[in-house]
Amino acid sequence: MRASISVALVVVTTVTRLAAQGSTALTSPGRLCLHAEPKPACSVFLLTNAGAYVMFSGNSSGETAARGVLDYGFMVNLNTRDAIGGSLFASVDRDGFAVGPSVRYRRWLTPVASLEVAVGKPLAGDQNMRTGAVFGLVKWSPNHWFALAARPEVARQYQCGPSTCSWRSGGRVSVGTEIGALPGLAVTGAAAVGFAAFIVVLASAFRD
Repeated sequence: MRASISVALVVVTTVTRLAAQGSTALTSPGRLCLHAEPKPACSVFLLTNAGAYVMFSGNSSGETAARGVLDYGFMVNLNTRDAIGGSLFASVDRDGFAVGPSVRYRRWLTPVASLEVAVGKPLAGDQNMRTGAVFGLVKWSPNHWFALAARPEVARQYQCGPSTCSWRSGGRVSVGTEIGALPGLAVTGAAAVGFAAFIVVLASAFRD
């Protein structure tokens, strides 16, 4: 439990320091950037994305459902047009939650606009969300902090019929928007603070 509290505090401290530095200090040429740009402005830039989606098909009721996604990671600019990197995502909807890694590729269309694709796999979370599941991401960003995105995925769910139960694969897609840079950092930072508070309360309950 102490280890969990320490991890939560590290996350909160990192978020606070980055927010205090602001986008100007992090966008010096050739340095680590929070305000993502291609070379020569940035060699590496951070991903602090928060997204709100509507999920179509494949959920347990067969109806649309809301979904929230957080993405933390980084990307390396290979040149003025291409960047590669990775992130750790957390996704939650009414069918459950999932956490896992993804690999990403970004193509800079202009000095501010970009097209990004990613593929990942849930490794932790609800069994229905991670067993045999894989997801993709296609995202268009007109600037450094806002994006329109679609997340197609194949999910494995345990479903029961009249006489038997079995694992079944099904496709679904989520469509929505994401924010990044300082706005995304504010949202993900608030989530990290909430998580840290939850861990502290939980630890206190166990002590009692």
